[in-house]
Amino acid sequence: MTSIFRKVYIGHLAASVSVLAVMSLIFLFAIRSSISHWNRDENTEIEKMLLPRISKVYRLKGELDSKALESSLLPYMTDSMYVYIFDLNKRPVLLMYKGRRVTTDAVEAQVGNISTFLSLNTPAQIKDNSRIVGYLSVNSADFLTYRANRQFISSMRNAILAGAITAIVIALAISAFISSVFSKQTSSLVDEITALGNGSRSVSFTHLDTTEFDRIATSEEKLQDQLLKEESLRRQWMQDVSHDLRTPVTAVKVQLEAMDDGILPATEERLSSLLGELHHIEKLVNNLHDLSKYESPEMKITPVTIYPQAFITDTKERFELLASQKNIAFSCTSTFSEPFTADEFLLQRCVSNIVQNAIQYTAGGGSIRVTMTCGDPGSTTHQTITIEVENTGELSREDLAHVFDRLYRGDKSRTNGGSGLGLSIAKAIMTLHAGTITVSNKDGMVCFAITFPFRRTAEPQT
Repeated sequence: MTSIFRKVYIGHLAASVSVLAVMSLIFLFAIRSSISHWNRDENTEIEKMLLPRISKVYRLKGELDSKALESSLLPYMTDSMYVYIFDLNKRPVLLMYKGRRVTTDAVEAQVGNISTFLSLNTPAQIKDNSRIVGYLSVNSADFLTYRANRQFISSMRNAILAGAITAIVIALAISAFISSVFSKQTSSLVDEITALGNGSRSVSFTHLDTTEFDRIATSEEKLQDQLLKEESLRRQWMQDVSHDLRTPVTAVKVQLEAMDDGILPATEERLSSLLGELHHIEKLVNNLHDLSKYESPEMKITPVTIYPQAFITDTKERFELLASQKNIAFSCTSTFSEPFTADEFLLQRCVSNIVQNAIQYTAGGGSIRVTMTCGDPGSTTHQTITIEVENTGELSREDLAHVFDRLYRGDKSRTNGGSGLGLSIAKAIMTLHAGTITVSNKDGMVCFAITFPFRRTAEPQT
């Protein structure tokens, strides 16, 4: 496995060398292009110098006389220049190289067939006024023939080589520095995350001058806080479960042992009390099982078509008698009739848990209202269904913050008979429906609001 130091180092070095190579190639191409332009310009200047003299010979002799041309051009010849003069049919009239006349065979031995040479190297036209009388092909020494030019090119190549070596050394140093910085920062984060993974919950994450690393550190801090919270909740949950199970189990055990020893009589009243304790244990175990199932990633809902009025009527029939027994005014209404899809069993359980909680904590003479609303089910835009359960009373700030926690009950004595899991189950059911559940105090009422997307047709679970 390659370390981040090695990866960053190689990446920086490869990028630097690539840029250097491209720049060097561009520079060399520019030098070659400049030499080529120099050669062309040099030949053009020679043509401009020789053409007037050739034309003058033609006017004096009435033809391209080879001897007169040789005499006229000889003073301008150098040891590195050739001059080829042809008639209108492109037959050689005068062939000179390095200041002396040469034969056609000698020229063809050097440049190949004359016709081919002329097709590849377009000759300049020799004119008498505007009339073409012949052709001229010249060439001077290449740019590199001159010693000064060779020294210049050599100096440029040495400069490029020295610059390349210097740039590579600097790139190596900079890459090593940057890589070491990234490596140290990464190692620091790895050590801190490893400590967190090994169980430490007091890790101090280092914030660095790198946006991405700072985001990682911030995320890890949030994760550490969440782990602390979850572990605290888990410990509290285990304590509460142990307490809620141990108390009725102990009560049942003590009484059964006393009856078995003959200390207590096995009366109908006592047996009924023991059965009640067993029912409480059974209810708590079932609720724990259901909560675990609803919070499982494998849990899927079964959507069916639900009619709002039928749903709200069923809710009213379930709790109307229980509310009247406690002298609580109970009402259920729906403001829309458009059918929607949801898991009817789970949705009814969610609402029932909230209503049961409301009845349990509402004093006689109070009221409970259940209201189902929808923004506009006929609209094509995304809509939500909201079911509000309001009951007379007020929750403390602590209760508002923890009311959906597992096994949390406002009654610290735990004598009201509840399991403390009803609202946790309601929240888990809303999560399955991609919805939310909230609680607040409003105008002397405790208001629970469950909200989930309005859907006309059942959508398969993925």
